Amino acid sequence: MFDYSPRDEALAMAAKAREESVAALASLVRIPSLTGEEGKAQEYLGGLLKGLGADTVAAEPDIAKLFESFPSVAQYPTHWQHDLILPYAELPTYDDLRQSGLESVLNYHGRPNVVGVFKGTGGGRSLILNGHIDTVTIEPSGEWTRDPFGAEIVDGRMYGRGTSDMKGGLMAALMAMTYLHRAGARLRGDVIYQSVVNEEHAGNGTLDLVRRGFTADAAIVLEPTNNSVAVSHPGGLYWQVKVPGRARSPGARWVNGVQDGVSAIEKLPVVIGALVDLEKRYNAAASDDPMEAGRAPFSMVMGKVLGGHYETVTAGDVTLRGGAYFAPAVGDVVDVMDDFRKTLRDANASDPFLAKNPAKVEFLHHDDSTRQSPQIPLAMHMCDVLGHRGGTDSVRPGPFCCDMRHLVNQGGIPSIIFGPGTIAQAHKPDEHIDLTEYLDCIEHLIDFIWAWCNQDAEPA
Repeated sequence: MFDYSPRDEALAMAAKAREESVAALASLVRIPSLTGEEGKAQEYLGGLLKGLGADTVAAEPDIAKLFESFPSVAQYPTHWQHDLILPYAELPTYDDLRQSGLESVLNYHGRPNVVGVFKGTGGGRSLILNGHIDTVTIEPSGEWTRDPFGAEIVDGRMYGRGTSDMKGGLMAALMAMTYLHRAGARLRGDVIYQSVVNEEHAGNGTLDLVRRGFTADAAIVLEPTNNSVAVSHPGGLYWQVKVPGRARSPGARWVNGVQDGVSAIEKLPVVIGALVDLEKRYNAAASDDPMEAGRAPFSMVMGKVLGGHYETVTAGDVTLRGGAYFAPAVGDVVDVMDDFRKTLRDANASDPFLAKNPAKVEFLHHDDSTRQSPQIPLAMHMCDVLGHRGGTDSVRPGPFCCDMRHLVNQGGIPSIIFGPGTIAQAHKPDEHIDLTEYLDCIEHLIDFIWAWCNQDAEPA
């Protein structure tokens, strides 16, 4: 006789209720939740979790305690309207935030994390399902051809800010728990659903849940990977270099045949050349990480130059801004920051003007990288599920920074990145998600959660 389990019933429900699953995602996409304005969407998700019987907690991140507990990785709160406005030369600190006068806009008032705990019957493996509710701005809004919050569906794709990054993953996990709940599934291990704030340019939401003691035997970070498994991700830096000059008009640039006016723009090549050489040095080093084979371990972009006031006056200052991603094998993010500082010191020393008027590097955000074995049981288990379901059953390195770093590095929780959508759609106009991928993810998660949480927990 065929043993029809709650897992099978949940999968059958998901297959029959695809319109409901799509409507659930549309409802979430239609609630704007730009970084700094996550409250309404979090209230909505909290209500859904309570409706499923989860023990639900909403708590704002405690920035003072974050800096006390994790001084090397805690970040300033960010807001899409006040983004990356408080640079730091060494590491950000809570005292500097308080003294900046910016706490009125850089805070977590009305921006809680929401956690729903589905208690197991006991003895099984526990699992965190983690995702961020915040999205980046819709700017440049004029380049959208669809309503950014309309959840319009065209040719099997749903359009809207956050569809891929990452409301698709958040709602796929919630719908997986919904169908398991309706099927009467009794899981032995706990499932901890986490919808966090301020992943974009901070990561403090997940970090605060680690600080508060939320833990499990494993975690899935539901970022977009086209439903494939990633076990690592790069570290990252947002940086700026302030280059000085000496402002003079054409008639005063030379005094008695000696140059007096110096444009900061003239000194940019010294700084740019030093940073390009830094990238080359990192990429020339041999890597011991087979997961990174064929990939550049260090990737730096120079994205913006700001400076000068008049066409007829040498620029008194210029700011060069950019970012960098680096593979886990490159090293710790604090060490990479030190290398940036040394690179600028050496560049200054090579130029007579900068030796006396040094260019200064500052940071706007930094991420530590995450490195795990591709054979961790969590990854192998998900690959087994995907293999028998016809999905991608190989493990790959993650191509982007995300909150997995805090679960692994600070929380000691084996984790994977796995979710519907593609990072190629993140942060761009007309962001969208393939609905077949989203719906498939729901069923993949049902299958995985049932099997994982009903396995015996490892002995303490």
